Amino acid sequence: MPNRPDAQPADVTLPAGHPARAAVRRAARDALAAAVLFTAFAEVTSHIRAVRAGSPWQDDPYDAVVSFTLFLVPALAALAAARSLLLRKDEPQPRFRIGQLLRAWGVCAALIATTALTDWTAVALRADRSLWSSVTPWVVASLVLPTAAAAVAGARVLRARRLLPPGPGGRGDGPVAGDWLDDLAPTVRYLAVLLPAPLTRRVDRTVTHQRFASTVRFTRQHIVGLAGAAAGLGGALLAAAEAVGEGWTDPLLWFTAACVHAGGFFAFAMLCNTALAISVPRPNDRRRGPAQAVRYAVTAAALAVPLTGALRAPLRPLIGPTDTVPALAELVLTGAAVAGVLTFVITIALGSD
Repeated sequence: MPNRPDAQPADVTLPAGHPARAAVRRAARDALAAAVLFTAFAEVTSHIRAVRAGSPWQDDPYDAVVSFTLFLVPALAALAAARSLLLRKDEPQPRFRIGQLLRAWGVCAALIATTALTDWTAVALRADRSLWSSVTPWVVASLVLPTAAAAVAGARVLRARRLLPPGPGGRGDGPVAGDWLDDLAPTVRYLAVLLPAPLTRRVDRTVTHQRFASTVRFTRQHIVGLAGAAAGLGGALLAAAEAVGEGWTDPLLWFTAACVHAGGFFAFAMLCNTALAISVPRPNDRRRGPAQAVRYAVTAAALAVPLTGALRAPLRPLIGPTDTVPALAELVLTGAAVAGVLTFVITIALGSD
């Protein structure tokens, strides 16, 4: 049977009437609104050619930030919104659920704020000044909306966190009582009540079946491989869409773009898994020593791929021209190899102390 966080002991739950409950719901509401507003803003300023042509942040390294957050913010917001539905139950809530949701909404607000700060930096540095047009002042003025929304959402999350009592999932550090996979079955069952009765019963039988528990256990044990496969597929599809839209004919350019996107997605997934406790290994599943070092090294290498690609212009005085596709591919792959090897060596050295 899957773990049932609904049946937590009283000392790790938050009562239905606790003042933090209302603050958490407001934080979720405002963070979701900020994510929707940001996604609309990013779509318009990135994909409508007439608007993008006058945007100060249309080129790297500024565009590299929004190219990732445009996909990551709505994906994270959708997952958090689905799980936040469990907070509508008028009953005690596991504090690990509330704490993890607040972290998720906080990360969402932080991603929006980071993108807004990047865009404001492009404006302050007058990036691509020769391309500015009559549309530019309107684009810059509209940037105030996602900036303000991120600030409000972040303030709501901080206020809700201050109202949480110390303890597991609260303001204090403590053992992780559960993760997002533990809440998968309750979330699915909660959403299933919207379906016709026969389908609701079928969903209930599915999530309480031993096979569902086995799938969750398999996911938890192989989260790195599954995240890598999903990131690779997502990167390949996104690069293919860019190749069609931009008319690319060079296979190496597609491969490089796919590596950049996949590396960013995988690194974000691993960092989120650590920060948000999406899939926490059970004590007998935890890997230490070289296995842990390899995991850190792969994550660092994946993160280095989009970072070196985005920073190729500032790095040009050190590494030379990167205007050709082979030079760009060599840059990102070399950066990944260096980051991965350094991380592995440092992790092994620190672990041996």
